[in-house]
Amino acid sequence: MAEILRVMGVSARVRSQMTPFFGFAAAFSSLLLGATLALGYLGHPSHLIVSLGAAFAAISAHCLIFGIFTGAGKDTRELVQDLHLNPEFVGQTKSFRKITFPPALYAILMILVTAFLGGALSNLKGSYWPMLHGLMAWVTFAYNVKTFVLEYRCVRENAAILKRVNFEAAQVTTQHPELASVDQFESPEAVDGLGGYQWGSHVFALGKFLCFLGWNMLLPYFYMKFIMGMILLPIWPFLVLSAVFLGGGYFLRWKYRQYRPGLSIPRKPAGGPV
Repeated sequence: MAEILRVMGVSARVRSQMTPFFGFAAAFSSLLLGATLALGYLGHPSHLIVSLGAAFAAISAHCLIFGIFTGAGKDTRELVQDLHLNPEFVGQTKSFRKITFPPALYAILMILVTAFLGGALSNLKGSYWPMLHGLMAWVTFAYNVKTFVLEYRCVRENAAILKRVNFEAAQVTTQHPELASVDQFESPEAVDGLGGYQWGSHVFALGKFLCFLGWNMLLPYFYMKFIMGMILLPIWPFLVLSAVFLGGGYFLRWKYRQYRPGLSIPRKPAGGPV
């Protein structure tokens, strides 16, 4: 129980910090999407590069939502059950997945469809392709901005719920100290940035994500070369990025291999780092 309370306290701090971080990511992605739209209508040659950056930023922001809310209610559910808190907390945290996941997936799909139409516009003839690509770009921009606003509200409300859960849990354990012995808590100095040994699982997941990016780094190269007709496009920048992502990803997976899902997570030694 003490460990659950400690992790929940760190989780609340992390998610409260996640609110402004996601707000920045959503605003930055929206600005890039808007710039892509403007550059496309102006026919500026940087439209392609900016559009790739905007697509990557927007999709990454939506994937961040999946990471925030996937399994976010596990510790809340255990804490509510063990301390007999208000069960509405569990339902509220679960509802955010139903609210945000479908729009986020649709937003990502629209980005991919718009990119495909842009590639077709570069190689196929016909007066309807520019109109279709432009119309889809406007729809994608509007829907993504709307989805970002919805996601930001849910992230902010989720942080507020976690704050209330921790406040009520603190009150209960103060009134009933037998539920969580104080001497079982780790000192704040012994807890790393994301919660002691829990940090290792986050780093291992980051390593898997970097490996995923590395193995898929050639997809935009093939898209730009064969679909968009950029025959002279060099492959070496994509190979360099792929090597960087794969090297960093596999290093993190090796460094934090003991935190791989399915293995018993080692406890952090008292007074020492992970």
